[in-house]
Amino acid sequence: MTIKITALQSLLKQKKIDCFIVPHSDRYQGEYVVAADERLAWLTDFTGSAGIALVFQDHLALFVDGRYTLQANRQVNPSLIKIIPLAECRPQDYIKNQQLPIKTIGFDPWLMSEKDFASWAALPGIKLIEYDKNPIDSLWTDQPARPLNPVEIHDIKYAGKEIADKLADLYDQLDQHSADAAVIMAPDSLCWLLNCRSTDFPYTPLVDWFGVVIKGKGVHVFCDDRKLPPLVKVHLQDFVTFHDPSTLTAMFADFSKIKIMIDPQVTPIMITQKCGKQVIKAIDPIALMKACKTDHELSGIREAHLRDGVALTKFLAWIESIDEDAETEITIAEKLEAFRQESPLYRGGSFPTIAGFAENGAIVHYRATEQSAKTINESSLLLVDSGGQYPDGTTDVTRTICLGEPTQEQKTNFTLVLLGHIKLAMSLFPKGTTGAQLDVLARYDLWQQGLDYDHGTGHGVGYYLNVHEGPQRISKIGSPVALRPGMILSNEPGYYKAGAYGIRIESLVAVKKAEGTFERPMLCFETLTLAPINRRLIDETLLTSVEWQWLNDYHEKVRETLLPYLDPDTASWLIDATEEL
Repeated sequence: MTIKITALQSLLKQKKIDCFIVPHSDRYQGEYVVAADERLAWLTDFTGSAGIALVFQDHLALFVDGRYTLQANRQVNPSLIKIIPLAECRPQDYIKNQQLPIKTIGFDPWLMSEKDFASWAALPGIKLIEYDKNPIDSLWTDQPARPLNPVEIHDIKYAGKEIADKLADLYDQLDQHSADAAVIMAPDSLCWLLNCRSTDFPYTPLVDWFGVVIKGKGVHVFCDDRKLPPLVKVHLQDFVTFHDPSTLTAMFADFSKIKIMIDPQVTPIMITQKCGKQVIKAIDPIALMKACKTDHELSGIREAHLRDGVALTKFLAWIESIDEDAETEITIAEKLEAFRQESPLYRGGSFPTIAGFAENGAIVHYRATEQSAKTINESSLLLVDSGGQYPDGTTDVTRTICLGEPTQEQKTNFTLVLLGHIKLAMSLFPKGTTGAQLDVLARYDLWQQGLDYDHGTGHGVGYYLNVHEGPQRISKIGSPVALRPGMILSNEPGYYKAGAYGIRIESLVAVKKAEGTFERPMLCFETLTLAPINRRLIDETLLTSVEWQWLNDYHEKVRETLLPYLDPDTASWLIDATEEL
């Protein structure tokens, strides 16, 4: 690491650059990036899915959010890199507050969004310098090539809606914004629109591509031609014109003459600069279309959760029978993967499984390695957060498992988390409500005991796409986008005691219209995840009768839905695990 940092600083000195920005992002501003774009990990050893480094000529600062503070401190050499929580200081504020003698900041225009560029450009007395070629790429001698996995057609029996119908709806969206076209940088948006998938990105069935939709004229897609099988080209020929990415400048010269929408949060400044002066800044017009799942998609998602629930229940029954010292965090994650692989429709994990035992469970996005993996050999809590990709849905579920005898403190804190989970799951809210307005429901009982957690309560989830999908979310910051029927979100409050244990209870929920007669339109949640919640960790004295009833009803649904698909031993375990309080 020392050699890498020193070499990069030497290049900056040659170019008279005082600071260089190294984000964990790619041209799509996505969470999971292809191996060729893992520049932050290459430079710092930090492998989290969010973070940004500022490389100065005499030091390096790494900024991470609350999910990754503990992880960064474990992975990064503190003698070489200063770790700064984003909650305490933004990168721009660090430069101002430290009164650093910075006059020039270098950046890769493919890796900086229009929105982020504006915040950096606002720094007084500083000149931003674009790098045509990222300097890390010249130092990274064994940098992987970009993937060339073939594009696949997502069968209409799963997609449910034809491309022509989706395009017609998209043209209506352009009309509403008085736009002639829209830049679509998010690979998942294009995959959803064109009913295609691939395996270019880890844990997400996405294609390495982007495009421009022109009203009434289809989609111009920038993609390496070697990824396009003849059958796919024929399937898309009525809707798509393909272009090699090397023709980007020439193609965008034509687009610069029309009114074109860009999403400033995901469109790189490299693209924005080529769009001319008639730019309309608005959210990706496909984002809301794919966020609000159709009845067909919701039906598939329920089937995916049934399969996933069977696998997870087999795992939960198995984990309670293991011998001490027989398993590690790595082997139990492999066992869960094996249970999911029993389904012929399983397409892989939706993210790296988090299996954190004892103090490792307190690291929110922990991922076990050979060096860090604990052996399951004591009485403590095991936090398992995992998910699967299926052609008819994406899952994400967390359950906290009690191995041995729980302490009263663990039971109390688990129950406080459960109360927040139940309050959110039971909530009734008026149309127009945002996730930020609901977030307090999940935190209320924790707050009353002076406790909290440093991550959002709920993220959107895609349909055989990204496990983390916008624009909807439930968090303190929230999103200006109101929750709408068909949206899928996670419900995942937690509590983490550093050096001791972690607790999280996560199920996916779908927003739906509430049944009943009300003065105004009301919405509620349908819980989709099917997996028992550990009853041994519940302090029943803290639950009201209403909360007891919700848990009993949920466990009854889990039991009746899953029992027909389980072997006798697992079925017997599930009956005991879902016994009424």
